[in-house]
Amino acid sequence: MDALLAHWQVVLVAVAMMALDMLTGFAGAAKAGEIMSGKMREGLWHKAGFCGLIVLTVAYEVGAKIINADVSQSMPGSDFTMPELPAVAAVCAIIALIEVVSILENLRAINPVIASLPFVDRIKAHDPAAPNVTVGIEEMDEMAFSGRSDQ
Repeated sequence: MDALLAHWQVVLVAVAMMALDMLTGFAGAAKAGEIMSGKMREGLWHKAGFCGLIVLTVAYEVGAKIINADVSQSMPGSDFTMPELPAVAAVCAIIALIEVVSILENLRAINPVIASLPFVDRIKAHDPAAPNVTVGIEEMDEMAFSGRSDQ
């Protein structure tokens, strides 16, 4: 269980990146005069999803350790083990990378000089007027039942 306690640092980094994304997003919206509670609420739901994913990976790692310890005590010599993967670290690293890109998008909106930096100029500025290209569940169901993917 000591190994699980070491995960608080990677979780802290992911949570700090999420908080920094919210702060820079709010600052960018304030600068543009476009603070909207609906967008803030949507962003919070995204962060809640990330937190849920972290909790899920912690539960997996704890469960794997408990099951492996129980199996080794109740069935000595058994080959059954659950794989103990670094799920928390992997998920937190992915979340941190996603948040870094989002923070850079927000910083571009706050300070146009940042947009000219060599590594930042490759990130497209977020365009709130751009059409939503995500596909909803209802649309996926319609495409699956009609057999068409061009809708």
